[in-house]
Amino acid sequence: IQGQFETVNIYYDGSSKQIGGFDLLIAYDQTALTVGEVRPGSIFTNCGWEYFTYRFGADGNCNSGCPSGILRIIGIAETNNGGYHPTCFLTNSIGDLAQIDFLVTNDRTLECQYAPVEFFWMDCGDNTLSSVLGDTLWMSRDIYSFEYANITNNNYGFPGFYGAHEDCMIGGGEPGKMPIRCVDFTNGGVDIVCADSIDAVGDINLNEVAYEIADAVLYSNYFVYGLSVFTVNIEGQIAASDVNKDGIALSVADLVYLIRVIVGDAPQYPKPVAGYTPTAEFALQSGMLSVVETTEKIGAISFLIEGDVKPELTESSKHMDLRYNFDGENTRAIVFALNGQSYLSEGEVLKLNSVKEIKEISVGSYDGLMMTAKLENLPDRFELYQNYPNPFNPTTTIRFSLPVKGEYELVIYNVLGQTVESHKENSDAGYIEFEWDASKYASGVYFYRLRAGSFSDTKKMVLLK
Repeated sequence: IQGQFETVNIYYDGSSKQIGGFDLLIAYDQTALTVGEVRPGSIFTNCGWEYFTYRFGADGNCNSGCPSGILRIIGIAETNNGGYHPTCFLTNSIGDLAQIDFLVTNDRTLECQYAPVEFFWMDCGDNTLSSVLGDTLWMSRDIYSFEYANITNNNYGFPGFYGAHEDCMIGGGEPGKMPIRCVDFTNGGVDIVCADSIDAVGDINLNEVAYEIADAVLYSNYFVYGLSVFTVNIEGQIAASDVNKDGIALSVADLVYLIRVIVGDAPQYPKPVAGYTPTAEFALQSGMLSVVETTEKIGAISFLIEGDVKPELTESSKHMDLRYNFDGENTRAIVFALNGQSYLSEGEVLKLNSVKEIKEISVGSYDGLMMTAKLENLPDRFELYQNYPNPFNPTTTIRFSLPVKGEYELVIYNVLGQTVESHKENSDAGYIEFEWDASKYASGVYFYRLRAGSFSDTKKMVLLK
């Protein structure tokens, strides 16, 4: 499904040989697939192999012959790093050597397409397996397409999808030590689902009636309880959630737009706004979350908050609806308007008196656009912190907090009380860092003092050259 991850396994179908390592080169189309994570497979970890790595990009001169995406995966049973020695070398093993998580593109022109993931050869060392002693190299025999057609062509050359070239089998090796052709490779890929086959946009509960109040209630439940609320067909319900057709499923912008469609305040498909991403800036200070600045009216905000928190609407947000739930670790909360006609602008939004950390925040505009959210945790008191490093040579960082916008003065003194340097500025509320370069001063003890409003504090630091 577009916009979701799909795992592609590199499957090892067994051999009577003992395998000591592998070097695989995988090609894929970057316009359709993006690699998210590469992990050792089950038979790799079950055997306790010691070395697994991967990297992206071509390492040869392909010119125009290179695929847009290339991934190299290497595994070795044992490395020279101590007393542990694996005793399992995949003899007659069947299972995954590696697992690749691909993010499937949201580009709707690619829906219903097949995105190949194929073995690729740049030189004789690609897609080879080694014996435990490293004295024998096993390489490609037959290559099969994902439809199981034999596409082997040992005279094609490099780079190519058709196996190791015949030149890899001649010259340079002693009798009995030549590479051996005995490994068959079968390609695979990812079928990108046709969206119309699994969803009708706006029909979140999949009852074949789109844009009904039940869809809005179910969708709002998702932001409070998570994916567990989707019980009919989770993948179909996720696909149906892209109500504003921006390619991003399960967003608060979709919920805002769904409600507006239900109440008759918006058409079923919004007009796209090319190249425009609205933004909203938030500040959290002394347990109060506020909208500092926004480029659009805000239709909904969802949160993932650490711990068990009981949020409350403020005077300026009481016209909105609030729902939240604690899942045993985090509190999920959503501020939205079930009437589809209310919104938020600048001002205080939520009281979060016991909040530790807001882990995630997502914002949807009143017009159903996904907004970029920026959250700043502001200090609730003036404080001057100890410099670091301390002792230092020749630079150190002085950090302090300002709970309100205003003027501050930072003064550095020597042990005689003489002013060495002085800095006076106006600043917004926040955490301020000042780097002091003492390269032109002598070793010794120095003091630094912060004055801001009625606040004043002094600390000691040591320059040691």
